[in-house]
Amino acid sequence: MAEKQSQLRRLVRDNSGNVGLIVAVSVIPLLALIGGGLDMSRAYMAKTQLQSACDAGVLAGRRAMGKTGVYDTNEKAKAQKLFNFNFDAGAIDATGVTFVTASNDQGQVTGTATARLPTVVMKMFNKDKFDLQADCMAELQVSNTDVMFVLDTTGSMAGTRITGLREAVKDFHRTMNEAVTADDTRVRYGFVPYSTTVNAKGLLADPTTPMPTEYFSDTAQYQSREARFNTPVHVGTSTVISTVDETYPSKLSSTNCNKYGSNTYPTTGSNPVITGTAPATVTRKDYTFKSWTGTGTTRTCVRTVKTTQTTYVTKYAFSNWRYKQVTLNTSSYKTGASVAVGTGITAPSGSIVDKSENFTYADTPGYYNMLTMAQLNGSSMRNVGLTNMTWNGCLEERDTVDDADWSPIPDNAYDLDITSAPNSTETRWRPQWGGLTYYRSNQAFEDSTSNYSTVTPPCPAQMKLFTEVELAADPNDVPAWLNTYLNGLTPSGNTYHDIGMIWGVRLANPRGIFEDNVNKDDKAVSRHLIFMSDGQMEPYIWGYNAYGIEVLSNRIAPFGSDTNTVAARHTSRFLAACEEAKAQGITVWVVAFGTTLTNDMKACSSDGRAYSASDTTALKQQFKYIASQVANLRLGQ
Repeated sequence: MAEKQSQLRRLVRDNSGNVGLIVAVSVIPLLALIGGGLDMSRAYMAKTQLQSACDAGVLAGRRAMGKTGVYDTNEKAKAQKLFNFNFDAGAIDATGVTFVTASNDQGQVTGTATARLPTVVMKMFNKDKFDLQADCMAELQVSNTDVMFVLDTTGSMAGTRITGLREAVKDFHRTMNEAVTADDTRVRYGFVPYSTTVNAKGLLADPTTPMPTEYFSDTAQYQSREARFNTPVHVGTSTVISTVDETYPSKLSSTNCNKYGSNTYPTTGSNPVITGTAPATVTRKDYTFKSWTGTGTTRTCVRTVKTTQTTYVTKYAFSNWRYKQVTLNTSSYKTGASVAVGTGITAPSGSIVDKSENFTYADTPGYYNMLTMAQLNGSSMRNVGLTNMTWNGCLEERDTVDDADWSPIPDNAYDLDITSAPNSTETRWRPQWGGLTYYRSNQAFEDSTSNYSTVTPPCPAQMKLFTEVELAADPNDVPAWLNTYLNGLTPSGNTYHDIGMIWGVRLANPRGIFEDNVNKDDKAVSRHLIFMSDGQMEPYIWGYNAYGIEVLSNRIAPFGSDTNTVAARHTSRFLAACEEAKAQGITVWVVAFGTTLTNDMKACSSDGRAYSASDTTALKQQFKYIASQVANLRLGQ
């Protein structure tokens, strides 16, 4: 027993094992420190992955909501799908993973993601998991934005389609309004409704627009007609040169006096007595009984003789119309003033007439256009029937070239010049004049006595420069002016995509003739053009469009070209205009409404921003989706 106690005392006094004991005792806090750091690092990385997946999910959900306008089962599924794709729970052994999303009245999509991450080392210290949570939100946020709508308002858009288009643009605005987060954000819309041409009346009427009437030519060529006055008509003017009383030299009976009064006594004569033949001078004597005075069976007999002389001048009545290309003065018409035009012609009763007869004539033979007829009426022309005409604002394009290749744009194609102001006859626009434009079958001219019908072109609603829209607290509010404008869109005419796109780019060009409007207040803006059509390029070569009557004017394609050739030429011009838009930094969006989304439409768009909508419901969804893309998705706090 004593020996064991002695051994124990020696062991206590022995220092050789202290280091091992100290190390053994230190292992536990070291494990806690290192293991805690390892598990915390795993938790941090897992939380980062969870947050990224949450953000991706709500962005996907908000993007899907922008396309459909609702946040329901399908939209939530898309959010969940992208969350699952970005959060690999199996790789980190996470359990209890949840992702819940919802939308709110501000148009935001919010989400909460949770997960449990098991510990590796800390479970030794009764810490077996980390509870992770990530909150996220996605919303639209609009910067200063200009949107030019180029809208097909051709005849096929009638009925439910034009109603659907109006509602689609309103839905676009509601989505934009919902996305605004800053009070100083500016959103503006411009409009170019098109069919066979465009309407510039609103641009000319706007006191702030840099498009004066001087940008329109004072003269222009039209497929019109001239009246030929070449049928001689002799117009007589009668003058009484004397009225005298004649007394028979001897007394007459009552019977013979009456005969004397009518110039049938003492010999048989005529009454009146006419000498001379028209158009030479004609003299006429008219005899009338005046008196039989005295007593007895024979008395003094008196008659009255009136001598009238008629002289003739030669005038020229209407012979025929010559239907041809005519140069007309547009200096008054282009201002919107009422312009008198000679349209009515009355034929004479014969080749010799009295000046009191109201027939249409000219002092000098020749051809007279319909404006000249009105201007000369009352002077060297008489009795022309007049019609007053006023320009509706629809235009003919300035000079262009007959070319099939539009890459690059040919020289002298001034209509595709979307930057320069007019400075010559070739570079000025012309007012359409449907009331003086006629179709004819012969290329050079056609003579006829018939009144052909005028080729009256459809005229779409007026174009509108960028106009700021009121951004209301209630995102469903639509400004009154926008409602009024959209209700004024009226379908008519054929489809000419090129004229719509040309003017859409022209109005949106920051370096063009409307730059004061485009660059107002020198704000940094996001520029967009939305082109919508429900049909393919469909020129009507016998109609009147922005380039005249195609089969007669031949400004786009050579004489004799068929519809397919003309359509191909217009399509090339359309694509050239699309490229001009993109060159100006404008993002082009294309929507095919109830028609095939063609390769040309896709090529027109910016980076594949081309969509199709089969019906009105789909159109509204597409416009809302485009608005969400224009507005830009962002993650919120």
